[in-house]
Amino acid sequence: MERVLLISKEPEKWEFFEKNLLSSYEFISLKPEEKLDFSNISIVATDKIENIEKIRSAEKRKPPIVFFCKSKDFSTEIKARKLGVADFFSIPIDKELLLLRFKNISEISRVIKSNADSIRWMQMIKNEMINLQENMAQTIAQTVESRDENTGGHILRTATFMGLLGDEFVATGKITKEQLDLIVRAAPLHDIGKIGVRDSILLKPGPLTSEERKEMMSHSEKGAVLIKKMQKKFENHTYLQYAYDIALNHHERFDGEGYPHGKKGEEIPFWARLMSVVDVYDALVSDRVYRKGMEKDKACEIIFSGVGTQFDPDVLQAFDDCKDLLI
Repeated sequence: MERVLLISKEPEKWEFFEKNLLSSYEFISLKPEEKLDFSNISIVATDKIENIEKIRSAEKRKPPIVFFCKSKDFSTEIKARKLGVADFFSIPIDKELLLLRFKNISEISRVIKSNADSIRWMQMIKNEMINLQENMAQTIAQTVESRDENTGGHILRTATFMGLLGDEFVATGKITKEQLDLIVRAAPLHDIGKIGVRDSILLKPGPLTSEERKEMMSHSEKGAVLIKKMQKKFENHTYLQYAYDIALNHHERFDGEGYPHGKKGEEIPFWARLMSVVDVYDALVSDRVYRKGMEKDKACEIIFSGVGTQFDPDVLQAFDDCKDLLI
């Protein structure tokens, strides 16, 4: 049986509705100053305009509202209908007509609830799919990293550093907090193209030959191709576009001497310019099988020597502002 919430200070109005509709509806009475959970309410009936406004502002699900009064009042009806009431009538009213009008309102309520439930269900499924797909991408990135004992923890650290560096640009309005969230989520995929690099090269402890170096450098384009495939098969993920830009461009240099396409300056996506700094910084301070990680101050000195050549000066200024937060 559907529940109708009656909000009125006049008990005789409660009695009127209960007398005429009790066989079809369960009634809950509420004084205007009382609070109640609306989650199990199908219809709200009230006799005060201010109650409509309170319900509309407080209740997200917004059950249909019926407005009633003792005599026909066109100005009040206009106000009530402008506020979105489902029906308006004066009492007393014929019992059969009252029942028919409430049945119509009940149908509206069922449609609203059905649509709301469907939307919630679809959104829940969509969110689960997005989380699953994003986790799959992150797992691939972690699998690639696990092949290389030299870079353990690199994707986690660089994502953390991206967040710290990006915060500097959120503060200046260069990017939004929402954009930074997507950039940080995209960051772990920057080296995903290394899945296409042979172990003999990826795990080589010494210097690479020119041919080996060429294959290692190909990981940026291979990563972009892989992410592009993900974009086609996964749900619409904005963060994958950031991941694509970062994977393809994080080895470009500000002076145009980088790879794979020799882009320069602002031709390089901004988030890739961020990654190029944090990627090099983490590589410098991290241990490798052929060397120990260097001290933070020395790594920063090398980073700052690349101002305007390897790195964007604006990004280095932000890096300087937040470097004390880095490990």
